[in-house]
This record gives sequence, structure tokens and C-alpha cells, in this order.
Amino acid sequence: MRTDYSAVDVEVDGAVATVWLNKPERLNSWSADLSVDLVDALREVEAAEEIKGVVLTGRGRAFSAGADLKNPRTHKTDDVEEAMAGRTGGSAPFDVLSHYDKPVVCAVNGYAIGIGALVPLCCDFVYAAESAQFQLPQVALGVLPAYGGALRLARAVGNLNAAEMILTGRMISAEEAGRWGMAAVVLPDDELIPHAQSTMKTITEHPQSAVQLARESLRTSVEANNIRAAEVSDVDRFMLLSQLKDSARQHQAWRDSR
Repeated sequence: MRTDYSAVDVEVDGAVATVWLNKPERLNSWSADLSVDLVDALREVEAAEEIKGVVLTGRGRAFSAGADLKNPRTHKTDDVEEAMAGRTGGSAPFDVLSHYDKPVVCAVNGYAIGIGALVPLCCDFVYAAESAQFQLPQVALGVLPAYGGALRLARAVGNLNAAEMILTGRMISAEEAGRWGMAAVVLPDDELIPHAQSTMKTITEHPQSAVQLARESLRTSVEANNIRAAEVSDVDRFMLLSQLKDSARQHQAWRDSR
């Protein structure tokens, strides 16, 4: 595993990799080097057969304080036509996480602002520290939450809550994020990372074929928003899993335990 990333850090414990955004002196503000390092690290972890799951978090007082606004080029383009021509290309961190082959839990510590609030929504689920605060200030800056950010937020918290958060730019607490559904669980700060890592360890101990197809079922069904199509597709997945040795082994272990 590489150790020479400048903006991220990777720690491996058994089948779980913890990927840290590692620019604490800048509150993990989003920049080109962080984006490139994160994508490279995630791809390397994805290719490692011994790693079955990922915890994504940030070092220091923030998960990410958002775009680096000290850089005058942030949110700017010199060639509108070139930007429009590439507008279907998406964003690499969003694309990688949204189609990741392994389960990812995002552990949000401290500030999660702008892109720092949207990246967690690309993960399978989110845990938040009690100190976590979420904010989307893009509209106040004359831009908007990009790369499908508004839809991802609406899927998590509902259209009305998403509109209020996006249009006002109001910062919401971890407690509110938990009530809205943006975070699955809110934890004391010192319990956040151990809990996320322990949860991912549990997931990696499940039959991995079932984990993979359950994630596929959830994501494709939400995107299609068609319950009948989801029912039919899930029958195929269920029948496939029921024929695997892992399923028979887990069922017998459950029967033996009772």
C-alpha cells in the first residue's frame, strides 16, 4: 500500500482500510491534490483483494471544510465552451465512491461544508460525531451544489429539507442531520472512528457475495425508483445467492446456534 500520498493517508487493519483526508492544517479543504490522492488511494484499496471494506474520514477538526476559497481559481473557468463540452464527465471522487465495489462508511468529524457535505452522501452510509456540522453555502457564493449533489441530498433528507438547506446555506448540527436521515448514527467524538471501524469489520465478516448484491440492489433500485423492477431484479439476486456455499453455511450456523 502506498505511503507517499501528500493529501490522504491510508491505514489497513485486517480487511478494513481507513482512508483519511490528511490536510488538517487546512481543515481538509478540497483541492486538486486532495482529489487526485483520494481517487488514487480508493482505487488502490479497491484493487487489494485482502481489503473488504473502507472507512472514509478526515484528520483534525474537520472532515472537509469544502472548496479551497483562498485559491482564486476555485469555482472559475477560463473557457465556458470547454467547460460545457466536458459537463457530462462528472467528478472523479463522486464517480468512484458512487460506483465503488466495496462498502464504504463515511465517519464525519467536525466541519462538513460544501463538497465536504456532499461526498459523504456518495458512501453507503454516514456516521457523524456530535461535533459534526453540515453546510451547503454554494448558493450564497453564486454557484450551486454540483455533480448531482442536490439530488443525493434530497434522497437522504427529503425535498423540503434539502431545499431549505441548499437555499438558505444554514449550517445544521449532527443532531439535526441524524433526525433528517443524513447521518445514520450520531456518536461522541472519541467513539466515532472506533465505531465506524468496528461496524465495517462486522460487514466484512458477512458473506461478501451477499454484501455485494445487497448494495447493488439498494443502489440500482433507488436510482430506478421502480418497485416492480426492483422486485423482479431481487428475485434473480436472491436465487443466485441461495445457490452459493456461503448461504448454506450461514443458514446452517444460524440453525446450529439455536
